[in-house]
Amino acid sequence: MGVETERKFLVRRGWRETVVRSREIRQGYLSDDPDRAVRVRITDGQSAAFTVKGAREGALRPEFEYPLPLGDAAEILARLCPQPLVEKVRHSLGGPYDGWIVDEFYGSNAGLVLAELDADDAQDVTCLPPWIAQEVTTDLRFDNSRLHGNPYPGWAAPAPVTTPTRAPADTELVIFDNDGVLVDSEPIANRVLAALLTEAGFPTTYEDSIRRYMGGTLDRVRALIRAETGSEIPAGFAQSYRERLKAAFERELRPVAGIQDVLAALAERGTAFCVASSSPRDRLDLALRVTGLAPHFGHRVYSADDVLRGKPAPDLFLHAAVRMGVDPAHAVVIEDSVPGVDAAVAAGMTSIGYAALTPADRLSRATHVVRDTSALAERLGLGAGTA
Repeated sequence: MGVETERKFLVRRGWRETVVRSREIRQGYLSDDPDRAVRVRITDGQSAAFTVKGAREGALRPEFEYPLPLGDAAEILARLCPQPLVEKVRHSLGGPYDGWIVDEFYGSNAGLVLAELDADDAQDVTCLPPWIAQEVTTDLRFDNSRLHGNPYPGWAAPAPVTTPTRAPADTELVIFDNDGVLVDSEPIANRVLAALLTEAGFPTTYEDSIRRYMGGTLDRVRALIRAETGSEIPAGFAQSYRERLKAAFERELRPVAGIQDVLAALAERGTAFCVASSSPRDRLDLALRVTGLAPHFGHRVYSADDVLRGKPAPDLFLHAAVRMGVDPAHAVVIEDSVPGVDAAVAAGMTSIGYAALTPADRLSRATHVVRDTSALAERLGLGAGTA
């Protein structure tokens, strides 16, 4: 019988400098019973394993693991395991912390970072690294089998907000919102939304929509209307909105003036960048395709569909940072909405409020505020003439 000896800890910053190897892990559970957990895991898209774990006794629990054909594992995860899966990047540390691993979760568990010590003498280790914050070995909420059905953002205490110190020009990652920052979609989207809400019996002007709903999801619009009126948006509203918006995008959507120059300059300098948008995946892909911006980003496109909570929660930006392999503290977010700036602040990231449509005073929580792409380029250290 195999025995796993494992201790788990919440962490502070300071571990990342000793990473020697990183692997991407996707896993799901056929049984999340902590006394008999049954897991299927794919690592780096190249190998798979089937694992059975028994009841935990402190840092010990029985474990049995067997190789699994990759195709079978992918089908089991897609068809038999409850969704969403547990997704994380596992970092192996070296130097003085050889033997330690740190799991950075993304997707539905974005925001959780756990250190693990998996060794025969793990129970006896008393000299812990300085970046260890709290031991959670016996807190079953942090078991991956539990995280599968009870994701971390749903029960975690709010993380303390940290003040970012990295200048935008020195950033390792630029995270762009899409609507209003990359593509000139906000006038179109808010015109369509205001018209549909008015038709549904909730009189809304274009200005109302900009002020109240810009930067949020339809779920947020629905919640605000329910809270204020006690009534529900009618069934089929979301589908009507998607259809009208798609037609309007195909006819009218354009990139924000000067943004292609900013993206080209970032690429030339070698600064990583991506998109993290509240838009559903299909709408986001449509916007980037219609405007010709898709080739700038490739697969570096992240949507609120990828996480448990959308903006103003930090989940989406934290998800993007993990997927891009960058410490959140070393990222800068470009946002034109209040919920987006709030999300960046909650993620501990530097933020640049893009006040082309939103009044600058409403973006006052942002680290910096600019009004056009020329000012954005200068703030990013790309030169005033870039855009």
